[in-house]
Amino acid sequence: MTDEVISTEMLLTAKQAVRTYSVAITETASPDIHKLLKAQLDKAIEMHQKLAQFLNKKGYYYAYDLNKQQEHDVEKVDKLFKKLDR
Repeated sequence: MTDEVISTEMLLTAKQAVRTYSVAITETASPDIHKLLKAQLDKAIEMHQKLAQFLNKKGYYYAYDLNKQQEHDVEKVDKLFKKLDR
C-alpha cells in the first residue's frame, strides 16, 4: 500500500464519519448524547479537512479542479489494470 492509498482511505473514512455523526445527531432526543455526538462531529470535520489538505499538498487530491482529479483517477485506474494484466 502506498501513502496515497492509505491517506485516501483515511479521507473516505473521515467523510463517512461526518455523515454518520450528522445522522446520529438528528436521531437522538438526549441533550447529553447530542452534545457528545456534536463534539465527535466537529473532530471528524477537522480530521477530514487536515487529510484533504495533506492529500492536496502531496498532489493526490484535486478538490478544486475536477478535470485534474478525473485525469488523476484515470491514471490510477490505468496503472491498476496494467498491474492486473501481468
